[in-house]
Amino acid sequence: MEFAIKTLVLSTATFGLMLSVTQNAQAATLIPGVTAGTTISTQWALNDAVNGQGLPGNTPSLTGDHGESLIGNSWRSDILSNTQGTTIPSGTITFNLNGSYNLSGFTFWNLGGGSEELTRQGINNVTIEYSNNGGTTWSTLSGAPTSFTQGTFGTPGTNQTPQAFSFASVAATNVRFTNLSNFGAFNNPTNNNRIGFSEIQFAAGTKIPEPSSLLALLAFGLAGVSLGKRI
Repeated sequence: MEFAIKTLVLSTATFGLMLSVTQNAQAATLIPGVTAGTTISTQWALNDAVNGQGLPGNTPSLTGDHGESLIGNSWRSDILSNTQGTTIPSGTITFNLNGSYNLSGFTFWNLGGGSEELTRQGINNVTIEYSNNGGTTWSTLSGAPTSFTQGTFGTPGTNQTPQAFSFASVAATNVRFTNLSNFGAFNNPTNNNRIGFSEIQFAAGTKIPEPSSLLALLAFGLAGVSLGKRI
């Protein structure tokens, strides 16, 4: 009887280990329900660049082309006061993952569609950071891009192709874009010196369990060990 109980306890522990390995090895999946905020004065709503509007079926996805950038499916700032193509002072875009995830990549769609001026408003240079404590402290996201490819334009307005990035996973609750600049070289900088992008969607291998879930799992394991000892 003692042998049987010990085997049961071992099997439970082994199952937990196997489940953990399986979860960590699975392909990255979309992080749902991401929200965003910015310190940059806004013309087009930032929420429309994280909610899937413009993607196939207007549904969040890590793949697929994005329709031409328009109000209602993309984000764009008001006219900037800094010189075109230079870093926006104190300009940040912060993404809230609304949970703790093993962040492993993201897909980005820049501005573009009907005019070259619009593509020049896309994000060019950027520093990408992450936080694992709700934005209290920040670290540079190693392996993330420091610039994006300029969007495309045509008549009729062209769709924007995805720019996919992956990196070693990090535990993250938030992602922040700083040191932002557009592509500059505007024909009419007085009216067109802005910055924006069409869409961003984040990927993770796993969601990190809440502390209460971890405590419950630990309690279950300890109860099994205790039962084995008593018998």
